[in-house]
Amino acid sequence: MLLNALSWIRSVIVTIPLIFVSTILLGATSMLAYAFGWRGRFQHRCMQAWASMLLAASFVHVSASGVEKLHPDRAYIFCSNHLSYMDPPIILACLRHRVLFVAKQSLFRIPVFGWAMRAAGNIAINRENPRAAARSLRQAADALRRGVSILIFPEGGRSMDGELRPFRSGAFRLAIELQAPIVPIAVAGSRQILTPGSINIRSGRVRVMAGSPIETRGMAARHRVALANEVRERIASLLKSQV
Repeated sequence: MLLNALSWIRSVIVTIPLIFVSTILLGATSMLAYAFGWRGRFQHRCMQAWASMLLAASFVHVSASGVEKLHPDRAYIFCSNHLSYMDPPIILACLRHRVLFVAKQSLFRIPVFGWAMRAAGNIAINRENPRAAARSLRQAADALRRGVSILIFPEGGRSMDGELRPFRSGAFRLAIELQAPIVPIAVAGSRQILTPGSINIRSGRVRVMAGSPIETRGMAARHRVALANEVRERIASLLKSQV
């Protein structure tokens, strides 16, 4: 009980203000650079710096495995389980690649944070509108063709109970269409850092595990369900290895 109270105090007095300041600072820097034509890699560096500052402010230690085996100059579709709002900065801090997020539209409406996400080229998706979702996937396809990797949470949102949910097909349809490799990503421990519905950001350790890339060369649209199942099974296996 005492530890929980101390965690709340630290979160409110230290962590949340530092996250707010770093978001304003780096978000404004990213948008200013965008206005002057510095686009692409500069925004990515701002995002990585923001992710590192957020984790430091939250007293979160992240260890990663498997990412060192990925080719730094190759574009991948990263597919991860989703336990917490902390997952995107946690994953971003571990990757050497330039990565764009495919994230729900509501995040892009947050002042400064959402504007900076859009300036950096991240992709808003409205899953309730099939036509809008299709446009978002076309944006993701354009990024992959430019050699930029994409991060997608195929569960469609955070898991409220911590269990791995069924996967939606959009990421796998995109991978097959572009014959792009998919990298399964498993995140363990982020739910304990920030539980859904809470603003109490706890310190702790998080593990990020990247599986071997799954090649999609030769696959057709009819294979997308089997591909989704394979990626889900790979992520589940990585998570079980931490139990």
